[in-house]
Amino acid sequence: MQATSSVPLGPQTILFGDFLSALIQSLGEEGIRLHVLRNYEGFPANNNGRDLDLLIQRTELARAIAALRSIQGIRIVGYAERHYVASVLLAGVSMAHEARAIQVDFYLTMTWKGIPYLRMDTLLQAVIPRRAGNLSFYVSDPVHEAIISLFSGLLLGGALKEKYFPQAQQTFAAARLEAINNLRPQFGVKAATRLVDSVIEGDRSKVIACVRPLRAALALRSLRSPLLNSLNIARHYAREFAARLTPHDLETVCMLGPSGADTSAIVERLMPILQSTSVVVEKRDSGPRSSPVYQSPGIPLREDTYAKNRSRDSASSMNVLRWLLDEWLSQFFGKSLPTLRICESIYYDLLADPGSSSFSGPKWFLRLAGKLLPAADLWILLEPCADGLQSIGQKAPPIQAAGQAAAYRSFIKTRNKYVILDASKPPAVLAEDEYSAIINALAERADKQLKSRFK
Repeated sequence: MQATSSVPLGPQTILFGDFLSALIQSLGEEGIRLHVLRNYEGFPANNNGRDLDLLIQRTELARAIAALRSIQGIRIVGYAERHYVASVLLAGVSMAHEARAIQVDFYLTMTWKGIPYLRMDTLLQAVIPRRAGNLSFYVSDPVHEAIISLFSGLLLGGALKEKYFPQAQQTFAAARLEAINNLRPQFGVKAATRLVDSVIEGDRSKVIACVRPLRAALALRSLRSPLLNSLNIARHYAREFAARLTPHDLETVCMLGPSGADTSAIVERLMPILQSTSVVVEKRDSGPRSSPVYQSPGIPLREDTYAKNRSRDSASSMNVLRWLLDEWLSQFFGKSLPTLRICESIYYDLLADPGSSSFSGPKWFLRLAGKLLPAADLWILLEPCADGLQSIGQKAPPIQAAGQAAAYRSFIKTRNKYVILDASKPPAVLAEDEYSAIINALAERADKQLKSRFK
């Protein structure tokens, strides 16, 4: 990636209602009906959930993705697929608070461990037309919606999602026999009746106690089709293994800046607008952060600025080795969902400019650590302008400050993908530049994933 001081993209977004209208039209052109699973009560102006849950047949998935890609004004910045759901992350949709992205989940099956508990064809045949403003779409039968929403926490995770429980309780009370009949084929009369009556009664402890009997009944009835369900279970665990124990669904952005750039403050400003650009957006800060000596406009210096800035001098070879091992482990463990990880650490400072610190180990070890560091999807260098270097020079010789900036630039140019931004810009403008760089990188990666998946 070429170094640049500005990455044009900006905060342009389309309203959620306009996105829904465009989605209905684009799906219709592909011969697919918009079937919303839940949280549609606020349409078209608002989305009551964090994401948009849709039901489609597995055979429609490629056409659904093509429909999303055809919508003007949005960009696909993430894609993750498991046996039962395909999640698409879209940037460019105006949502609550500062978020500019939305997650669209295409549910392909309703399963536990790969074993279906509701047939998809049954769900899609029982849809109900609904209007919201000038939009027309379809929603699930109330009993189906109640079962799916209840099981999203209960059967899959062994816990209740309180958000959906009152609606399930009300629906089961109004259609008790229908709810039992929908559950009976996969769970049997006894387990189905026990669950429905416990929900109607409203006793959470009794509902939780139904989890084991439900799972046992579902597993036993899966033996009626042993080959098919064994294959489904194998597919389920294969996807879970890939999600949990490989870096396939992990996007990493590493923030780097000389002592004149306060990456921590910039990251804090950036995090809210990155919501929903991945299923999980997290900040990762390894080790004590050094604080800035030079102050960007609008970013206050911490009280013990210069003292903390020297904390990196205490680093040793053992500390760097522990950090390197932790970075590799974090690639494979500690995540279960597609994750965007924003990373910052004083150890990046050491790797970029080993000569400017009193690192107690050999400098060749730092160079080796830089080569062994897990590859990031994007590196961002916040580079002070000439005025920033002059401010740094007030605490260090100007030649040393210029040498430090040159060392950081040389280091980041050894990374596969990087962008260099002017740290002297106002914080709001700098955050926009960082957001643009991250969105561009995520969109590029997602495009490769989609081309590989839907050839």
